[in-house]
Amino acid sequence: MYGGYLIIAVAFVFTMVAVFMLLWIENKISMKHQEKDRNDTYECGEKTIGDAKGPIHIQYYFVALMFTVFDVAIVLIIPWAFYAKYILYSYIFVFTFIGIMLVGLLYAIEKGYMEWR
Repeated sequence: MYGGYLIIAVAFVFTMVAVFMLLWIENKISMKHQEKDRNDTYECGEKTIGDAKGPIHIQYYFVALMFTVFDVAIVLIIPWAFYAKYILYSYIFVFTFIGIMLVGLLYAIEKGYMEWR
């Protein structure tokens, strides 16, 4: 009656033993010394100037947001291209969608959100 549960319990115990054994082995063979540059931020082999954990400029977030929005828009428009010949009103929907996206992009450019300062 409990044969299936016994197999799962044995597999669970075996997995836990294996995980703890691998963690113990990793702890024993890992290097314990700290090198001088070990905690520095890696910048393509160049030495960092200043604190690498400083604030990030907001323009990076705006560019990432615009990329995400337009990427999602492309994902929505690609299936439309395959089925547009079957649905007449889909042209109105997609061109309205593209228009709203372009108005938003022009608004962001007009407000200066896409300018690097």
